[in-house]
Amino acid sequence: MAKRKAGESEGDAGDPLHPRLADALFGHNEAEAMFLRSFNAGALHHAWLITGERGIGKASFAWRAARFLLSRDGEAAGSGRAPATSLDVPSSHPTARQIAAGAHSSLFALEAGGASTIGVDEVRKLRAFLGLTSPGGWRAMIVDPANDLTIASANALLKAVEEPPQRTVFFLVSHGAAAVLPTIRSRCIKLALRPLDTAPFACAVEAACARAGLDAPEAEQMQRLHALAGGSAGRALNLIGGGLLKLADKLERVMDGLRRPDQAAVHDLIQSASGAKNADTFARLCDLIEERIEARAKSAAQGPGCNTTEAALWAVAWQGFRERRLETDVLNLDKGAFLLAAFSDMERIARKA
Repeated sequence: MAKRKAGESEGDAGDPLHPRLADALFGHNEAEAMFLRSFNAGALHHAWLITGERGIGKASFAWRAARFLLSRDGEAAGSGRAPATSLDVPSSHPTARQIAAGAHSSLFALEAGGASTIGVDEVRKLRAFLGLTSPGGWRAMIVDPANDLTIASANALLKAVEEPPQRTVFFLVSHGAAAVLPTIRSRCIKLALRPLDTAPFACAVEAACARAGLDAPEAEQMQRLHALAGGSAGRALNLIGGGLLKLADKLERVMDGLRRPDQAAVHDLIQSASGAKNADTFARLCDLIEERIEARAKSAAQGPGCNTTEAALWAVAWQGFRERRLETDVLNLDKGAFLLAAFSDMERIARKA
């Protein structure tokens, strides 16, 4: 497998939670059925834009679909073979083993890894790979996430997507379709994945915990985790693996009561993340606050009634929080004062909403 991670660290290749190692996908049956219908009809589109929240299985879907295609041994879509009914490929299949080992010659994965962007030089390597003689059969290109493409690298990718070699399929993973170059979007079939419902969420978390060597939550805790993580198994794993579950639970209770805040609970939360000894907790709490503010903005914009005024208030709060957090870190300002001001700002917005 030709694989280039921009900013790849030595530990990336052995990550037990890398989506190429996921044997199953939970909760996205409609998206899988749509892909299979296209394949079985002999009309498989060459570019798929897979969108949705972080941690819900977008990259896992891309790797799963790529593994399925590459396991078909050059079979033409819509050939005389019986229609495929699932994207499942047994882990014992040669293709599955090669992909798991990072050794499949017809797969190119362009991933941001630890880098903040995917540069044009990385995309040029993908295009050079496409120029190599194909061993025959399908080829799969995965870009994860397409949001991290720069303007130059997006334009370089566009040229490849516009004129792909035969039997080459692109899978572009995106946390938001609007961040992808419009000319690329227009050439893709969009698969919008939704946050996981309770049952598939539990299955996904249990499977990921098993791969990561973590204890899966009990049923009662799983329900609470589903609410805290917003149906994102990836976010849930961060909460479990980072020891953040109790912290997230405290924050969620404070956020739920912003209109009439429990000042003792707010003070307790701030105290737990203040001081030099609590630097890690402060960083984790700030990450969680950013996620909750972003979720409020999206809920207001996309929920019933589409309250654009409230959405704008939360969007401004999100940007302001990020800027003040950076300032607090760089200038070593009082973290408790920063958090107190942030909660005061959120209380004012909640009362206006």
